[in-house]
Amino acid sequence: MKYPLRNIVYEKMKQDEVTTDKDLLTGLQRDGEDISMRDLNKVLMQLEILGLITLRWQTKDKRRIELVKGEKSLTRVPNE
Repeated sequence: MKYPLRNIVYEKMKQDEVTTDKDLLTGLQRDGEDISMRDLNKVLMQLEILGLITLRWQTKDKRRIELVKGEKSLTRVPNE
């Protein structure tokens, strides 16, 4: 069974808590996920809308991704 990509990204963020988009992409690809920057951006937007992460520009082409600490969980994410 293949898990949804947003769950995989969220679990990876729970391990790291703070990372950059390029480091996250590299880590996911190293773990065997077939993901592009475009796919990662879509997933990050979904997670940010759900209030699970925050994104901030660190440099012109690098974003800092932080896990939001709180009571929210990804157990009941609506399907697309």
